[in-house]
Amino acid sequence: MEFDFDPFAPEFFADPYPTYRTLRENHPVYRRENETPRVWPHYWMISRAEDVNAALLDWQTFSSARGTLIDTDSSLIPPNVFHMDPPRHDELRDILARALTPSRVASLEGGIRQYAREQVDGFLERGEFDASTEYAQLIPTLTMCELMDLPRSDREQFLRWNLDTLGGADFTNEAALRAYEEMDSYWKGLVTERRKRPGTDLISQILHNEVRGGAALSDAEVGGFCSLLHDASQNTTMNMISNGIIELARHPDERRKVVEDPGRWPRALEELLRFVSPVQGLARTTQRDVEISGVTVPAGDQVLLLYGSANHDEHVFHDPERLDFERDVRSHWTFGHGIHFCLGNAAARLEVLVSLQVLTETLRDWEVEESGIVRNQLVPTRGVAHAPVRFGSTARG
Repeated sequence: MEFDFDPFAPEFFADPYPTYRTLRENHPVYRRENETPRVWPHYWMISRAEDVNAALLDWQTFSSARGTLIDTDSSLIPPNVFHMDPPRHDELRDILARALTPSRVASLEGGIRQYAREQVDGFLERGEFDASTEYAQLIPTLTMCELMDLPRSDREQFLRWNLDTLGGADFTNEAALRAYEEMDSYWKGLVTERRKRPGTDLISQILHNEVRGGAALSDAEVGGFCSLLHDASQNTTMNMISNGIIELARHPDERRKVVEDPGRWPRALEELLRFVSPVQGLARTTQRDVEISGVTVPAGDQVLLLYGSANHDEHVFHDPERLDFERDVRSHWTFGHGIHFCLGNAAARLEVLVSLQVLTETLRDWEVEESGIVRNQLVPTRGVAHAPVRFGSTARG
């Protein structure tokens, strides 16, 4: 039987890892034809950790300038550092790094914890909730509002924009383009306001930070920052929280370890991030002919780097399909690697950690109704649209 893998096909959403293993063993550089191409007639998938890592470190060969989403015209998406190479990438990343400081991230913890507890209190008496729509989707959106000093009253709009732009298989469909247009208008108004009346929020700091040795920030680039912060800060984190809740239900022995000893959480968090891999894959475009695991990928082709497969590579992690909170995960590819390593990783780690801590402290035990899980995506993010959760008398009010 001929091997076939389409990361956009729903049959692979629930459990892609057996297919990833087949890819690593037999098709480490796998070419996939686009049946109805928008930009590229085909793309390649790279599945071995060694190859994924090498590509992420070689931006001169594996460029981000034509976008990181498969078969997508990046000119239709607001410009941001995700879709740039040096030197402009480095100049803009430096601005964000100077604004998104460790102290600013740490200052978010109290608000995240309070909001998470408020949400849990809201469904304690019911004995059930939807891990995605009633919990995981809400916390990153409110955190983004706090970081960017945006009105909480707009949070439903922010979530809709996020789901319309990143929650499906076509990232430039009619709904996505309409959302980008609406966001562009919103960000332009925000930039005008913050230029006149700067505050202590992240956008004000970005606006008033100088570019070291480069061109001044344009309004379009600031809007790109807003769009990046809006999309990236919500999508990956909310899906990581949802998937974390699912996996803690599936592995009650591991969950009880952190219930009984919360000091285990730092190691448990890194293992969950590896195991779940919320970002399953992002794309690059080759700038020259390049040989990978004995296969030559021509210049100008798109390559999907499968982070999720790298995080389950048995040459790096012993028994990778087992969730093990005793595992000492020193590094993984959940946040990428190289020049595009996720700058928001500290904020994401904090949101996931606090969200899951509040649940384990309050509910202690829970079950997920497997038949009710609805997944909407595998790449770039392993999306969860719905995940019904039930819990009983062990919950603490």
